[in-house]
Amino acid sequence: MKKINEYHRLIAEIIEIDLEADSIADSRRILAELNERELILKELKKSVQKDIKGIERDFLAKMHKINMDYAGGKSPGVISRVRRKSKVKEMKKLEKKRDESMEDYQEVKYILDDILLQIEEAKEPLNNYIKNKLFGV
Repeated sequence: MKKINEYHRLIAEIIEIDLEADSIADSRRILAELNERELILKELKKSVQKDIKGIERDFLAKMHKINMDYAGGKSPGVISRVRRKSKVKEMKKLEKKRDESMEDYQEVKYILDDILLQIEEAKEPLNNYIKNKLFGV
């Protein structure tokens, strides 16, 4: 959870930007800043995706361990049923934990995608402003 909070903190820092431009120089400065932030956001997105893969890998390893732990217990009767219920309970608990973690990371990934889209949209008026001022288009 600490890493999720760090992602949220970084995102909050990145999205604070004034997009008002009064001159070509302002427009260029803002565009450069947007490009820099876009690169940072793309790196954050890669990091989030890496974390998601890590959660999935960890989940699969733990599932394998649970399967191996219960594989030797092929006793007939009541003991076998109790062990099977225990295994199912452990697996469901593990799946729930994975799903909760994945949800947090998926939310951050969604936020990053949304901000990246907003940055792309914010660049267009700035580029148009520069074109209009330079070329009178």
